[in-house]
Amino acid sequence: MPRQHDDWYYYSGAIHVHTTESDGTRSLEEVAKIGADAGCDFILFADHMTLSNRQAGKEGWYHKCLVLVGYEHNDVADKNHFLIFDSPGVYPNEMTAAEYVAAARRDGALGIIAHPDEQRDVMAQYPPYEWTDWSIDDVDGIELWNQMSEWMERLTKANRVLMIWSPRKSMIGPTDRVFRKWDEVNKTRKCVGIASVDAHGFPVGLGPFTFRIFPYKVHFRTLRTHLILPEKLSDDLDIARKQIYDALRDCRAFGSNIRWGDADAFEFYATGKAERVMIGGSLPTLDGAQLHVRLPEPADLKLVGNGETILETTSDHVDYHVDHPGAYRVEAWKNGRCWIFSNHIRIGLEYDRTRTEETAR
Repeated sequence: MPRQHDDWYYYSGAIHVHTTESDGTRSLEEVAKIGADAGCDFILFADHMTLSNRQAGKEGWYHKCLVLVGYEHNDVADKNHFLIFDSPGVYPNEMTAAEYVAAARRDGALGIIAHPDEQRDVMAQYPPYEWTDWSIDDVDGIELWNQMSEWMERLTKANRVLMIWSPRKSMIGPTDRVFRKWDEVNKTRKCVGIASVDAHGFPVGLGPFTFRIFPYKVHFRTLRTHLILPEKLSDDLDIARKQIYDALRDCRAFGSNIRWGDADAFEFYATGKAERVMIGGSLPTLDGAQLHVRLPEPADLKLVGNGETILETTSDHVDYHVDHPGAYRVEAWKNGRCWIFSNHIRIGLEYDRTRTEETAR
């Protein structure tokens, strides 16, 4: 169920979910039921190189959970994976990353870089599928935290039994590498950061036994992306689809690991002399500008401005006077593990809607 604060509605859900239409292990209907039972308000499916679930008319509500279907594209080297939602179809396999990103932009689709900085070499059959072409600068978002990627990066022969038995305990948070890249992009334009599950429900053999690491129900009890809407999610599918995708494009989002606590009551907003803006919003000037953080319970808070940490404290709230133009965001950590990260609020910046420049006033 959504939470309302002032004139805004908060929804949480899972992004980047696979089904038996590609390399997942359950049908869309089965996964949607599991997600709804876990409290997801929405699920964004993204099977590899297919929109068969969308073409079969399977978008809609399942047990009060909104299901939308995009797909995951990759280049011929199986790199540069890209989540594409609301495209007219699946783009040709032979396209380069630059070409399918440009095609998605041309068609008004929503495009998000998947698991951009994977680094692993423990399992030869599962090499890293990182994003390699950072010359491309026309994406709508970046997966800052991919649940399956982090699990596999931390997997070793020594810890694999523990990792398989209790996979949620291994989660730490987005890497500094991807945070730095994302902050750099947001100095010049909006680019949403999300938390994704990359759910497959893979079975893994361990001696004579077979385990399903990260079954779907475990995925849905860990990483969530929370979206902030100015109106309740519509009962009309076309309108609801637009509401979800517009929230992502506008960076009205934050990510959380609900393993460390319910993040629904988290708030990050800015106030000026006569207005208040939420995550993804902007204040035109520094005049009277303040940032406000509210947490459901105390945590290690980090306030980041223009990619630099400007405040660290342990508390359930922060009120910070802003004296420099910039793009600001917040992180909350518990015992060295990421609980919540926000998208940016811009203050004293003139945002160019053509996505080409952003300059300090």
